[in-house]
Order: sequence, then C-alpha cells, then structure tokens
Amino acid sequence: MTYTSSKFAALMQPEGTSTSEASREPEVIIIDDNGELFDAFCGVCDCLEIAVKQMSSSDDLNAMLHRSRPMAVIAELEADGQDGCNVLMTVAAHDKDLPVLLHTGEDPALQGAVDAVESLWQLTSVTRWQRQLSVGAAVDFLFRAGRKAGCMRLLPT
Repeated sequence: MTYTSSKFAALMQPEGTSTSEASREPEVIIIDDNGELFDAFCGVCDCLEIAVKQMSSSDDLNAMLHRSRPMAVIAELEADGQDGCNVLMTVAAHDKDLPVLLHTGEDPALQGAVDAVESLWQLTSVTRWQRQLSVGAAVDFLFRAGRKAGCMRLLPT
C-alpha cells in the first residue's frame, strides 16, 4: 500500500459517496465485551493510523455513532447487551451504507437472522466473519471501509 496526500485521497473518493460518508472519520467502533475483536484489530488499526473506540455491548451505540462519525462498526453477533441484529438496526437507522463487520459464528439460524435484518433494513455494507480471519482480511475490510468513506490515505500498490 502507498500513502498519498489528503488532496489526492479526496479525489479518489468513489462516485456516489454521500456527504455523510465524506464526513466520516478514520476510526472504527468495536463493540466487544471480552476483548477478542479489539485485540484482533487494535494493532492493525494502529499501523494504519485508524482510531479505535471500544465500547461494551450494553453502551449506547446510537450516541456513539453521532459523536464519532466512524468509517465502520465491528461487533459480535452474540453479545450480552445488544446482539449483532440490534447493532445492524441501530446502524441502519443512522446510515444504511456504513460498513459493519459481524463476527457471526457458524450457527445457520443466526446467519439467517442476520440475512433477514440486512434485507429488512436495506443495509448495503455488511461483512460476516464466521471465525476470526487473518490480518490480511482485517486490513482488506478496513481498506474498503476507509475507501468508501473517503477518509483513508491508502491505495493498493
């Protein structure tokens, strides 16, 4: 990957990107009660100069979305406070195009629930991980989210 100037990054903003997307910040919200997702992404985000805001599943995601303007949300499907479907509904009410990565597990019934919520709420950028994947997959998700938001200064080499 190559660093570019912020002016060039603004020119590279994808067509059809809305004003709300353009005002997103290079940061992610990680909803994580046990720290596994945070641990998986923290080093990668630090390397890419992406701020990370960790919150408990019992915290108010809606308020955090309005305060932070993140480029993505990362969450567990099965969490104690709010599950992944609640996260998806909150994100949909805020911005249907905001990228969300859900760590879903392998239960087909839960996968079906995610499909239903995604379709019903017309979400456009939901990524699912059945299990935690490699650093490369994390970088790929973050790159795509940052590119969509027009807030990262990275381009593939």
